[in-house]
Amino acid sequence: MPYLMINLDDLSDCQRGHRQLGGRLHRAGVDPLPEGREGRGGPCGPGKRGKQNRGGDQQDAVKEGPAGLPLKQKLNRISKRGVWRFVAGIAKLDETPRSLAELDEALSLQPNKMRSTKAIFAKLENRFDIRFLKLAEDAGDDAAGNPRYIMPPRIRKFVREMVV
Repeated sequence: MPYLMINLDDLSDCQRGHRQLGGRLHRAGVDPLPEGREGRGGPCGPGKRGKQNRGGDQQDAVKEGPAGLPLKQKLNRISKRGVWRFVAGIAKLDETPRSLAELDEALSLQPNKMRSTKAIFAKLENRFDIRFLKLAEDAGDDAAGNPRYIMPPRIRKFVREMVV
């Protein structure tokens, strides 16, 4: 592991070291500017990185990365992935709520394929802040006791447009 040498008499060297340490703390999942006096991000006042200083809560902050893209661009990126054929297959089906086992049958997949595919969906869903399947509250469970899902109408519409 390399050591960081900083000349404390050189302002630019201190700033470079501060950036490197902040980046390393950020990658480690540690907030480099913990709450300090009056909630202003550490003892030295507000920091440049503090989202709480932008006039709103973190929930109000604009989504960054793939999650901040418009839906059509999100789906366009996802269409280049291997799971797209399953997303497109579900969108082509009628809007009847189905369990994962029923989706396997409707798409002529091997048993439990949709279960493993839904696990792969989760990674993309979290990255792009999108849900391909949501729980159908009023549909009940299938014969085996599995919950039924639906594809949200807006997602279904855009996927169908892209598949045509």
